[in-house]
Amino acid sequence: MTIDYRRVYDKAEEYRPRMSAFLREMVAIPSESCQEEKVVQRIRQEMQAVGFDQVEIDPMGNILGTIGAGSHLIAMDAHVDTVGIGNRDNWQHDPYAGYEDEEIVLGRGTSDQKGGMAAMVYAGKIIK
Repeated sequence: MTIDYRRVYDKAEEYRPRMSAFLREMVAIPSESCQEEKVVQRIRQEMQAVGFDQVEIDPMGNILGTIGAGSHLIAMDAHVDTVGIGNRDNWQHDPYAGYEDEEIVLGRGTSDQKGGMAAMVYAGKIIK
């Protein structure tokens, strides 16, 4: 099977607004270590909405999403817990509302690693 990388890129661009909105929604949910349940539930909703075949949360609170079946497995991994925000006055933008322009989305957890989770969920949509 040959991958049409242009088509993958075009789909990523098509989904960019929704992916950014999903990331901002995750950022708006405080999820300090051992308090990730609400953001995990939000991720479950998005995985179901974009067409994952199976979505489950294990006893440890990890979310597992599956697309397709076969002899090969591709695993993607991210964490969605964050450290606290410290002194809110030290933030240029509300850490839970964030900031977005044409190039960047800022907010607590965007680069470590809620952004990775948003990308993985939408990679699943593109793969599907």
